[in-house]
Amino acid sequence: MRRAIQWMVLVSIVILSNRLAITSAHAGAVGDHLWKSYTNERFRYSICYPEDLLVPQGESPNSDGQKFVAKDGAQLIVFGQYNALNESLRAVSASTAARLAGTSGKVTYKVLKPHWFVVSGKDAQTIFYAKTLYSGDQFVSFELTYNHSAAAVYGRLIGRLNTCFSDVAR
Repeated sequence: MRRAIQWMVLVSIVILSNRLAITSAHAGAVGDHLWKSYTNERFRYSICYPEDLLVPQGESPNSDGQKFVAKDGAQLIVFGQYNALNESLRAVSASTAARLAGTSGKVTYKVLKPHWFVVSGKDAQTIFYAKTLYSGDQFVSFELTYNHSAAAVYGRLIGRLNTCFSDVAR
């Protein structure tokens, strides 16, 4: 009887260990990416991006930024622009939200601070997240858009993108 109990305990430990190992390996694989950095010299900002997911498409002809595209259609667009029309950060935030939400979308989150804003939301098929920094006479922004079905992948990237996005002119 004692041997049978020892055997059952040992089998239970082995099964539990295997389940933990499988769960940890899966969690690590989902969160791990190969990160690179893009720096824009014209507007003096930088951002990191997961190079295993997003492929740089080359800097735009006027050197204001770059688009990164994923095989599944997700996009990260980074760009700078001068505040030639002397717009307030609030006005730029509202126009960004309206442009990304379109006619059928909805903004579900927004924050406006003295030198930056974030807007995010969704429409029938797409989730969007945008952050803009304001410094002096220029705005620098990133916008991430992806399909609802890829939310588990791209939603996890937003924290890292926010942390590594910086206006190096400050």
